Amino acid sequence: MALETIWRPKSPRLLTDTQKQEKLKKDSEYEIAHLNLTADYRRGKLTQPEFESVHAKQWNDYENWAKSAGLYEEVTPEQQLDEAEEGLNVQVDRVNLIRVEMKKTLLEVREAK
Repeated sequence: MALETIWRPKSPRLLTDTQKQEKLKKDSEYEIAHLNLTADYRRGKLTQPEFESVHAKQWNDYENWAKSAGLYEEVTPEQQLDEAEEGLNVQVDRVNLIRVEMKKTLLEVREAK
């Protein structure tokens, strides 16, 4: 399984004021559309597969808009690896603090040869 580039929402603090306003507007539109869709489903106007199909399209449209509006960031496999390794190192540091208190040997992360 090859690691792929992923998209994730940017932190709100990284968005411009204009992006924040556009996001609030689009979030509201999306929420209203989803509530209407859910109401139609509950009234029996849509089958489960129809509901799921329309809901998936609504989400995909929203996500595509958010990407094009700069609200998401692209994360390459290399960046994902760097972040995962950093998280691993932080976790090992935490574990080692406990191990020191318990007078146990420290753990070490190293690349296999």
